[in-house]
Amino acid sequence: MTDRATTLASLYERELQPIATELEQQRRNIRQRAMVVGLGLFGGTAILLLLSLIIVPTSFFFFLAFGLIALAVVAWNALMNGAFQNYRRSFKDNVITRLVKLVDESLLYAPGQGISRDEFRASQLYTRDIDRYNREDLFYGMVGATDIRFSEVHAEYKQTTTDSKGNTTTTYHTIFKGIFFIGDFHKDFLGQTIVMPSGGSGLLADFGRTLQNFGTTLIGQGDRIVQLEDPEFMQLFSVRSTDQVEARYILSTSLMRRLIEFRTRLNTPIAVSFINSNIYIAIPTTKDHFEPPGLWSGNAQLSMEQFETYLEDIRLAAAIVEDLNLNTRIWSKQ
Repeated sequence: MTDRATTLASLYERELQPIATELEQQRRNIRQRAMVVGLGLFGGTAILLLLSLIIVPTSFFFFLAFGLIALAVVAWNALMNGAFQNYRRSFKDNVITRLVKLVDESLLYAPGQGISRDEFRASQLYTRDIDRYNREDLFYGMVGATDIRFSEVHAEYKQTTTDSKGNTTTTYHTIFKGIFFIGDFHKDFLGQTIVMPSGGSGLLADFGRTLQNFGTTLIGQGDRIVQLEDPEFMQLFSVRSTDQVEARYILSTSLMRRLIEFRTRLNTPIAVSFINSNIYIAIPTTKDHFEPPGLWSGNAQLSMEQFETYLEDIRLAAAIVEDLNLNTRIWSKQ
């Protein structure tokens, strides 16, 4: 067993197991309350509807029925959502906050915060206008000598269509959903270098393949496709940069190999950019990483294995720093 696993086991016995028991009791109390309140609300609504069926004209009854049922649903959701958010906050404050210290004592956690929209756009990984942007679960601090921050991000654009009858429908589509990482690369870049996926599937991969098809044609503001000498890297990624020479210095043989290995280990089409003095990494995922068991799960008391899963998700920051060798200062800042 590794030292890290031993530490988690020790923390589990001392603190996490009692917390898991308390959280499970809290979850069950909320679920029981949800059923009692639901029976009261919907039972009362049913009685009102039966009385209304006798008193109210049939032509008006269906409108009344719809209104009463909708009101009951809204009231039930509002009451239960407040209780569930308290349970969710308790989980994050008592579980994730403790686990983050096992990764690095200097790391901090702010569940209600995240990578800002401006920081997300500064990566230059996405050029589409963002109409809806959500972020949460911010981790930030130092991992070794590297200043890092990452959070869950969900960026969307909206599409409005009008049918032949003039009815307008607005739908939202995902630009990016997943973990977004920012780390200090310890170099003030002269240009902007973008590394997009060109293999796999999904929005990121599709965009990467589109870029690759441009060849050496100018894209955007003076950036060009960069051809590198590692065929495996070029099969997985498409690179463009405003500074061809700098891009080749950044994407050294060792860094290309580390990116290949990191992408292979995650088994997802990551996107990376080097801008100003930062490295930005977008890791697409559909999972909600730092959430407690759902209200209607069966026997959902948190186990040692589940705590290990949460810890591995938090360790992503340390893994990036280690895998990409960011603590080795081969560059100098101005």
